[in-house]
Parts: sequence; structure tokens; C-alpha cells
Amino acid sequence: MINDIINIIDIDFQKAIIDNYQLKDGLYVRVGQTVEYFIYKKPKGKDASKDVGLKDLDGNIRANVYEWFARRDYISVYLNSYKAIDPPKKKIHNNNYLTLFVKAKEFIEENKAHFISKLYDNLKDFSGFTKKEEREVIESFHNYIFDEKRQNDIVEKKRRFQEIFDEIAQKKALVKESDYIKIFFDEDLKTYEEEAKIYFALKIYNKIETVRNIEEEIYGLSDFNMGLNAKKPYLEHKTRGFVLPFMVKKDEIFTIKALFDFLKYQSNMLQTDATRHHSGLFLVKHSNNDQAEVIDFDIVTGENLLPKPFILKNYLFKEKEDEEIRDFYTLFKKVDEIFYNGNLENNLYGDVYNKLPGSLQNLIYMTRDAMIALKKGEIEPLLKINRKFADAFMLYHLRQDRWYRAKEVFNLKLSLLAYEGEEMDIKQTLQKIEQKVENLEELNQDEFFILAGQIIKYLLKKSKKPDKRADMIEPFLRAAKTKKLKQEVETLFFTYKHEVPLNYKKFNNALALVEAFDRDEKVQKDKLLIGILSENIFYRNDEEL
Repeated sequence: MINDIINIIDIDFQKAIIDNYQLKDGLYVRVGQTVEYFIYKKPKGKDASKDVGLKDLDGNIRANVYEWFARRDYISVYLNSYKAIDPPKKKIHNNNYLTLFVKAKEFIEENKAHFISKLYDNLKDFSGFTKKEEREVIESFHNYIFDEKRQNDIVEKKRRFQEIFDEIAQKKALVKESDYIKIFFDEDLKTYEEEAKIYFALKIYNKIETVRNIEEEIYGLSDFNMGLNAKKPYLEHKTRGFVLPFMVKKDEIFTIKALFDFLKYQSNMLQTDATRHHSGLFLVKHSNNDQAEVIDFDIVTGENLLPKPFILKNYLFKEKEDEEIRDFYTLFKKVDEIFYNGNLENNLYGDVYNKLPGSLQNLIYMTRDAMIALKKGEIEPLLKINRKFADAFMLYHLRQDRWYRAKEVFNLKLSLLAYEGEEMDIKQTLQKIEQKVENLEELNQDEFFILAGQIIKYLLKKSKKPDKRADMIEPFLRAAKTKKLKQEVETLFFTYKHEVPLNYKKFNNALALVEAFDRDEKVQKDKLLIGILSENIFYRNDEEL
């Protein structure tokens, strides 16, 4: 998976990381021929540029120096306290002899010998790393570590550090005790990277015991997106001699770290479109202990275009044009807007936001896998949930008193069915029912429920209530059988019969046909909703529903 992501994402990870990299508050020291001091304090305000927080001791903003520190800070910071270079004290938060990162309260004379021992004496030959696997890693860097130029440089850096220690300690009062003191020697970025590679080769693997020397190459179990311990034996490959599930070469470690550091700064969902010549990527991650963790990943091999254009047809609105959608993502956004009222995208993974209505939470849990598949370029799961849950979404919006949205769900449902080849002509169906009403012809089952819905909506509009809420249709939606539905329709009629013209033949015939339907069938709520939501046949041409 990791290599697939690296191959697909065409980006300069280092640049993207540094563009987002945030220095810690504290005293920053650059040591060259002279010693330069800077104070960094994170600027307040959401839109404030982070680099303006860096100032020299005269208070001048030194934004031009921010990137110099940020690039070296990113390379030099330790992975976490468990992987510090000075256990068990863990006072040193950097990983190489070119830097020293400590809390200001720890920059005291009593710790000076500790800093020198761990930074210079230990890292000169890495003699403090004594495990068999550690020694194998050190041996793979032998020529670099024991290069005469490097050995002499460490001696010189040690001397220089001892020389300036007291001067830096005097500046400690410029920052809080809980802030950092960070010392950087003025060396090129390449030197910093070469030093960091040794640390990462020793510390970035899940455990040093996973390191293997295979044909003179060092491999280990990546600690990114993978944990392997006594509590996770199911991750082991039990059926082969080598049980580790995923091995990384030491030369690839820095690139993999850069990938996950890059992902840390991205939104939780990252998607790139496939093209004719290049695969796309669908990736979802979350943060775990300030580290990105990929929880869903797929390679998108097809372009983002639907197999055929989707037409969102207007079945219910008088003056609304049909809408053509050609790509998966636009369709996803449209379905999210209509079915979920825009609440899906932020609830695709993990626990659904608990302040949403319970019925919507349940619908999200039951349908979001299909919507994830839609984002990846699969439409079949959407078509299945449309058949199974579209009416539930319609009822949800009606119960939230969102009539317009419920009608949009109705349009979307029928449009998706039409995409599969199941066309439904609402206008023609209503015309046929209207003819049967006029001639008092017997209704079939579907026509009965649609006509019952038409009567319900017509009578409810006769209510004098200023606020005609959707809960007025609740008794009809709760009816399980046609007998109960007919009883509710009768009750509604007797409530508003004084509002119906006495000689209104069409309505009288319709009510008679509904009363004459003698099969006690299960109520088809989808057909009932068609009658309630579609254009009403009982209104004159100059009246509006």
C-alpha cells in the first residue's frame, strides 16, 4: 500500500511538509562563525503567517530565516520520547550531533556533561547502540560514520558547543522554562539528512528486533500504519517462515516518513482523479498520537467519469430543468446534498456526529459504505441503497418538515431507477388514474395507494392551521394495512368535508374508489408517497399545490 501511494502521489513531499511545518516556541540559535539568536513565538490568529513569529533579539521579524530553521528542525527532531537518543533521561529531543533540542528548564550546567556524552561521544561511533540488530544497522553505515572528515567535525562541534554553552544559558531567561532551546550548527541540508538517516534506520522501525539483513540490505517492519506486538499476533504471516507482514529497506525509510508527515497535514480524505495515462488515488486517514494513519485506501484505475451520464430528472417541480451529471464525485456531492442534507462527507468514517437526528445517524451507518464506493468510482452500491433506503430518506425529510427536500429525494430515487432502465412516467400514471376516477373504474393496488396519497394531500391542504407541518401525514405513514389506511382517510375526510365542494364529482368518485378497494394489503409507502408528493389531480388549473 505505502509504495503504491508514493508512486501515485506526484508531489514534492519535503516542500509540502515545510509549507505547513510549525516551529515550537522558544530560543533558536544558529552557530556558524558567529552565534545568532532568534526568538520564536507562534503568531495568534487563524490567518496569521507562521513565519512572522520568528524575531531576532532586537524584535525585528526575521521571516526570511524561518524556512532555514524549519527544514533542519523537521529533519532533526526525534520521533517520540520512546525513541529518544538518551534513554532513560530522555532530555534530548533531537536525533543528531548537529543540533540540540531541549526544554529551557533542562539547559543547565548539571546537564552539560549528559548532552556532550549523548550528542558527541555516543554519536561519534554509535557505541551506545549495543543490540545485535543495532550493530547490523550501524555496520551498514560504517564508511560514512567513520569517515575522517565526519570524525573531525564531531570533535570540532563538541569543542564549539562547550565554548558557547554558558553564553546560551544566559539567554535562557528570554523564554519560558517550558519553551525550547534549539541549537543548530550552520551546515548544509544534505549533511543534516545524512545524519538523520542513521537515527531513522535505528529508530523508525516498529522494533529493532524486526531488523533483518537480507543479501546485504537492511530491512525492518515499518512503524507507520503498522503495529506488531503480543496483542496483535493476527498480523503475523503464520504460514511462512518469515512472519513479519511488511518490510521496508533502510534506504526507503526517509521517503516513507515524509509521506506520512505529508499526510498529517492533509484533510482526512485525499483523492486524486485517474487519467488515461495515470491511476488515481482514494485515501482516508485519521490522526493517532499526532501521526497520520491510513484507514482506507484504493487505487482508482478508471477515469472519474460515470459509465454513462446521469440525468437528474424533474418529476415533481413545474419549472426546474433536468440536470446532467458526468462524473462520480459530482454525483456523490449531489446525493449527499439530497439524501443526507449535506451531512455525509464529514461522517464517512468513525462515529457519526451524535448531534444529528438518530434516524439520520442510522441511515448514514447503513449506507455510507456504498457512498465510499461511489467516491472510488463504483455506482452499483449506490443503485442498491437507492432501492432499499430512498423511501427512508424521504420519510426522514418529511418528518423534519422538509417537503421540498423530500420531493428532491423522490426525483433522485426515480432518476437512479431510470439510470438502471426502470422509467416511471408520473404524469402518465396520474392521467390514467384520473381517467379511472372519471369513469369509476376499479383501481389496481399501485393506483389505490397513489390515489389515497392524492386524497390525503388534498384534504390536508384544507386545514386552517397557519403552520401545516409534515407530522400531519404521520398517521397515514404508520398505517400497516389498507384497512387501517382507509380508516385514517375516512377520519380525515370527516374532519375537512365542510371544505370540499358538495358536488365535486372528481373528488367524490376518487373517495368512493378508495373506499371500495376491498383487499387488506400491506401499505406500500413508496406509492403512497408518490401520491402525496406529486402534482395533485384535485386542484383546478388556477390553484397551486
